[in-house]
Amino acid sequence: MGLGATLRLLARQPPPGMSRQDAVLAGLVPPPGWQPPPPDRPLDLLRTASTLVRMASRLALSSTSTLPSTTTADGLGDLRAFCRDLLAQLGVEVTVEDNAHGPHSGGVVYMWNQTSHLDHLVLPLGLPRPFHMTYNNEVRRTPLYGDYLARTGHFWLDRTDEPQWRAALAAAAERIRAGAAVLVSPEGTRSWDGRLLPMKRGAFLLARAAASPIVCLTVLGARALLPRGRAGVRPGHIQLVLEPPIPVDASTSPDLERLVARSFEATLARAR
Repeated sequence: MGLGATLRLLARQPPPGMSRQDAVLAGLVPPPGWQPPPPDRPLDLLRTASTLVRMASRLALSSTSTLPSTTTADGLGDLRAFCRDLLAQLGVEVTVEDNAHGPHSGGVVYMWNQTSHLDHLVLPLGLPRPFHMTYNNEVRRTPLYGDYLARTGHFWLDRTDEPQWRAALAAAAERIRAGAAVLVSPEGTRSWDGRLLPMKRGAFLLARAAASPIVCLTVLGARALLPRGRAGVRPGHIQLVLEPPIPVDASTSPDLERLVARSFEATLARAR
């Protein structure tokens, strides 16, 4: 993220040429009535900084061949152990409720509601099989993590370059049709207040091109521990809920966005 974009984010201002309403819908600025979270507690900041140093050291000292990857069974197992260790240091407990009961083979599109930077540590614990993921420019520019994703077989989507993202979506869809699982965030960024943001078309272009089931993975509790606007992680509990697959066929294709939103909203409502 460039300096100008960072300053606009800190000031809660929309990018040049974008109305505040459109920026709210895109998740770039908070919705009306949003209140900043309580300030960081010193112990949370210290614990989080120590954990980040350990994670960065692991990524920086590893070569491509030794980095655990979500795209293989052995790599996913190693990554889960690493994530559990980091979450334990942060005081975060994770439980998984699997109502999907698969599909554990064949192509599938996993979609999750993006709530917090903690999502990236807990998602490997919730998915039952190796997976690829899509990631955007902001994640690609994240030190170490962006390079890690680029080196371990994931799909970068540059939304400012339509030929690039269309080619990347086509490659991801081909991988799914060949039997792989791909994880995507239909909102495209973190929610400010826990409510779903409008769904981005790219996630559903991918699902329709792959013609494979969608499984919604709802993250509950991560925003309370690390919301937008705060840097330190508070100890607590996160629940991951996998819902039954949504078929992608001629009957469901026109309504995929609505069906996915309904699945997330129903799980969020049960948790309130």
